[in-house]
Amino acid sequence: MSRKRLRSAVSARGFSRRLLIVAALVAVLVGIARVSGGASSNQAGVVSHPSAGIARSGSSATAAGSGTVTASATSFGPNVGNGIYDGESPAVSDLPVLPVPAPTSIIARDNENLHPSAFASTAKDPVVQKSKGTGPISDPIANFDGICLPFGPPCDQASSCSCLPPDTNGEVGATQYVQIVNSDFAVYSKAGAVLRGATPINQLWAGTNSECATHNEGDPVVVYDQLAKRWLISEFIASPNAGEQYGECIAVSKTGDATGGYYLYTFLFGSDTFYDYPKIGVWPDGYYMTANEFPTGQETSSGAGAFVFERSQMLQGLPARYVFFDEAAHNPPPPAQYIGQLPGDLDGSTLPPAGQPNLFAEVDDPSTIPTDAGFYMRFWKFHVDWANPANSTFGINGDPNYKLPVATFVRPQCVYGYGPNCVVQKGGPQGLDVLGDRLMFRMPIRNYGRFESVALNHTVVANGTDGIRWYEVRIPKGGNPSVYQQGTYAPADSATNPLYRWMGSVAMDKAGDLALGYSASGPNDYPSVRYTGRTAADPLDQLAQAEKVAFTGTGPQTEVEGRWGDYSDLTVDPTNDCTFFYTTEYLADDVVLIGTWRTRVVSFRFPGCK
Repeated sequence: MSRKRLRSAVSARGFSRRLLIVAALVAVLVGIARVSGGASSNQAGVVSHPSAGIARSGSSATAAGSGTVTASATSFGPNVGNGIYDGESPAVSDLPVLPVPAPTSIIARDNENLHPSAFASTAKDPVVQKSKGTGPISDPIANFDGICLPFGPPCDQASSCSCLPPDTNGEVGATQYVQIVNSDFAVYSKAGAVLRGATPINQLWAGTNSECATHNEGDPVVVYDQLAKRWLISEFIASPNAGEQYGECIAVSKTGDATGGYYLYTFLFGSDTFYDYPKIGVWPDGYYMTANEFPTGQETSSGAGAFVFERSQMLQGLPARYVFFDEAAHNPPPPAQYIGQLPGDLDGSTLPPAGQPNLFAEVDDPSTIPTDAGFYMRFWKFHVDWANPANSTFGINGDPNYKLPVATFVRPQCVYGYGPNCVVQKGGPQGLDVLGDRLMFRMPIRNYGRFESVALNHTVVANGTDGIRWYEVRIPKGGNPSVYQQGTYAPADSATNPLYRWMGSVAMDKAGDLALGYSASGPNDYPSVRYTGRTAADPLDQLAQAEKVAFTGTGPQTEVEGRWGDYSDLTVDPTNDCTFFYTTEYLADDVVLIGTWRTRVVSFRFPGCK
């Protein structure tokens, strides 16, 4: 039926719930943890709700729960806006190293999550891979700790966020690796040497008059523009003060050195709609972004927002525009809506055909678009015309350009670690969140000459646990996309030691090998960082390479909401187009504060990629 987020008790601005350590710990110990302010009895996984979309956990609206779905205040588009150029930052290496404040509480970041549905799925997954592969994918090459929650055991690169989940992502560039979490970034060598320690993202805007200087609110993204050899760092403005606006803060490096200076931009989107869960992809004609729309005063989402920012100007530190389409104006018939999308992110150095639009995608089933009653992958072409932005187009007047059938699956119904299909962990009474309602970051697109490949993944219920559905979509030169192969990675483990696999990220190297990084956990296992994959010569629909364990955490997550993620990131080294770098979270011993997350960066490759 609907994709929902349960509301939490929130601050006056409604952005995040503050959990007192003592209160939360008592709740865990006495076994009465509940998701506050939510719908009824998600412990049993039986929740009936008539509305569509997702619900903003940070909503402070008193009229929430009506289920009303409305379009945002803008027209469909193209809507054209001007960014604010805030000037240049100092070199990151020259920024002051700020002390991390002593912890007094932990902030549970607001989150978009699946509401348990009244839709009773009887679908059978016909593409489950029930056994592990044995191929010779490499052991970890680099394997080092990243940014961490600064409590519990000693922690070298402490986030200033005091929050969970970390929203971990990162990317490898020509000579460096940049990792970003809520609400900090750090720069490493490819071997893991710290070149710049954890730095609050909004420090880049220090000394400017931008809202980005005073807001450091997370949902960060870092991408490496391999065509220009530059870095892009972003986060949203989610809690504007009186007289301020929602928006996106974007910094583009002046050189290929991530510890150098950045061109700074503030893109403001008004006070009517909050654009949540932003994800960014690089394309030759722009930096593209997806987001989920939450009109002010309305708990339920209205649909998806599609943005593109003027890359050519941002690379030069010049005034830049954005073009925006409000997809809420073209949602499918009620109670459904388009939501939870990803933009294409170019991998490799081979350009797509000149003028080719970028792609936006989502995957739906009857629980998300019941009027459709099918299992489909939808693609929208996003064409931007910077010479005349009024000529920009998104889809077929908002409808998808392509609707591809995919193998049936069952969508997990876990909410904040409660309900069916939540991830089980050793030593923790709390299940872990799955985010099974959306594609997982990123959606890489790679041009192989005769065809382009698009890689995607999301979490599904499989083999009595949770597994990862992955896809390779091919677009022949001059042709239309089709699903070339797909599979659900959920290999059978021993009956007494089942593993749940979730929160994946997928990418392909120049040889056509596909890799998958993910988290894994079970009743006898703390959450671990793992990866596997397939070579171009392996049987279709199978991840035939061995499953590798890069790192296993040393404790469980006991925070009462069971938060995890909200995403991870697998990228490919642009200097050889063979070596994969993966980053995600794990857990340390829970000594001082519940939810003591850490992050890990691991690299690996396929032996046949030269």
